[in-house]
Amino acid sequence: MSDIIPFPRSKDKLRREIKQSFNNNDLDEMYQLVERFEEQFELDEQMALLKCAMLYKMQHFLELREEAIILLKQGTTKYDDLMVYYVKSLNGLGQYFEVVEVINQIIEEVNNHRTRMELFPIKEHALSQIDKHNEHATHMLQNFDTISLRDQINTILTLIDFNQFRYQSTVVNIIDNVKLADNVLSIMLEYLRFAEYDQVLDIQKFDYNMEVIPNHLPGLEHTLFKLTIIPKVIECIEEDAAQIIEEALHLMNNHAILLYPLDIERIADNNAWIEAYTNYFKSMLGLEILDESNDVIKFITSFDRIE
Repeated sequence: MSDIIPFPRSKDKLRREIKQSFNNNDLDEMYQLVERFEEQFELDEQMALLKCAMLYKMQHFLELREEAIILLKQGTTKYDDLMVYYVKSLNGLGQYFEVVEVINQIIEEVNNHRTRMELFPIKEHALSQIDKHNEHATHMLQNFDTISLRDQINTILTLIDFNQFRYQSTVVNIIDNVKLADNVLSIMLEYLRFAEYDQVLDIQKFDYNMEVIPNHLPGLEHTLFKLTIIPKVIECIEEDAAQIIEEALHLMNNHAILLYPLDIERIADNNAWIEAYTNYFKSMLGLEILDESNDVIKFITSFDRIE
């Protein structure tokens, strides 16, 4: 018996169904129809804009952003419309600083007055959200020593996300005068690095004193620990202890934050770190006995006591 090959729906029929679904506000049905259309045909500019309109109505802002970026890179005669959708996607994702920055960059490039009239209210909304955030951030920073660890971390991470680097002096003052958890201090140094703070800070971690200049630091994602130790440990355990790789990654990424910006070679060389973590994770599964006499193992297990 031969396989039955379904005859594809005609392009015009699918277009009509997509437009009808959009007009009827049946967005879930339209989403499926657009997927079928793209399996068989390439979207023209009209259909691409209709897809963007659908994604915006469905509040699929991440997908809308990616779609707009792809279409803009391909080149289009609908530049204004796509830029509006791109800005709306950023706004929907809460990326308010980027909204303001993009609108400031493109406002003279857009081709008609209607587009400008559409962009300006979005910019004003983004600015108002940034103002609200700054008011909240100011309150949190003023009471930094009394708020929870979670709130401390979220406050600094949000400042980074919003590109709000006006608080450099405040953050430095907190570092100098407040006893901070090691991960909070790490995130504060990352904030100052992004802010291009170029003054020397005296800090201490795990009884090691350091002088650091934040804008000279490599960044949390580019430390020796992240680039060398973690991949090598995963390589060592992936065959015998594959079931705990996800947990191992999570744990070591947390340790990388705790250690930053300490030069881990002040404690032990690379191989000692790799061997210690390999033993640590394999011992969890009973594959090896934990070498509790090992100084690096003692250091690693001390993290378990950090709240």
